[in-house]
Amino acid sequence: MQLNENPTTHCLKVLKVFDQVNNSLVIKFKKTVHLKKKRLDDLICCDFCIPCGEVGKSTLWTTYGLSQIGGSICINFKRGCGSSLAVFVNGEKQANINEGSSFSATFTHLDSIEVQCNGKSSQNNHCYGDFKLMLHFHQNDNCNLNSIKDIKSTTCHLSDCHGNLVSLNDDCSITCKELTYPEDRVTVPVINQLGKTVFLQRVDLLKQGFICIQFINHNGQTCLKCIIPFYEVDSVVLCAPQGTEINCTITDVDCKAHVIPSVYNDTHCIEAVIILSICQSISSVADVCIELKGTICRPREDLNNEDLNHVWCQ
Repeated sequence: MQLNENPTTHCLKVLKVFDQVNNSLVIKFKKTVHLKKKRLDDLICCDFCIPCGEVGKSTLWTTYGLSQIGGSICINFKRGCGSSLAVFVNGEKQANINEGSSFSATFTHLDSIEVQCNGKSSQNNHCYGDFKLMLHFHQNDNCNLNSIKDIKSTTCHLSDCHGNLVSLNDDCSITCKELTYPEDRVTVPVINQLGKTVFLQRVDLLKQGFICIQFINHNGQTCLKCIIPFYEVDSVVLCAPQGTEINCTITDVDCKAHVIPSVYNDTHCIEAVIILSICQSISSVADVCIELKGTICRPREDLNNEDLNHVWCQ
């Protein structure tokens, strides 16, 4: 490598840090959580064709794997064997329907719906019709989360909008951005550690994201999951003159959730108090040009084989 003996001046663009501060932010908020199980609805529509004069009953619908299920039924008897159609709900006879008539009723508890085609006919040996069933039920689980006494513990973590666990390195973890336009930053006087008055700029920052709270019963089961959005605006004072940009990095997050009884004395509601602690590093930066004096390096000439042999022999 060969150096030029005459140094020259070079301009380099580098990122200058004007100021940097590390601090923490604590966000406290509440969320009302309903412990009632969500009701599910389902509509079943079907045509039926059953033989006439059968001794046994024909099942149109029966429950399987569900409890606490109710609903409304409507059975339309189109044509049959010259007699009525018997309707049984939960094993008990509810009505006899004539041809061209229908039966409708609502039941708080349903186990089965059955029909029996009465009579015999030489022209027709089946009963035809249709039925509609609107079901209302709750999904089965073993949690039995009915009051605050059924909750043993809670967990809280940073998440996306779907409740999936995220880390601070994920793009969708926490938004931290400046709300103030650079030209609108307010300059305030501050006394530094040396007792001198310096003028710094106030910057407003938005923190925004999602947390997920999980409620665990005494059997260690996660019975309920709540996804809660949060946002907070805080202000920091640092040297951030016009032309600088604000870099905000979240370095650590701690989330805690506590449950307390509802203030409205509703046993099916609880209050979740969330304490979210955020550690952040905030800096003001800008591109600046600096001058450096230096010499230009040029590649040297390659050594030939004779030079190499001479070096090895020495």
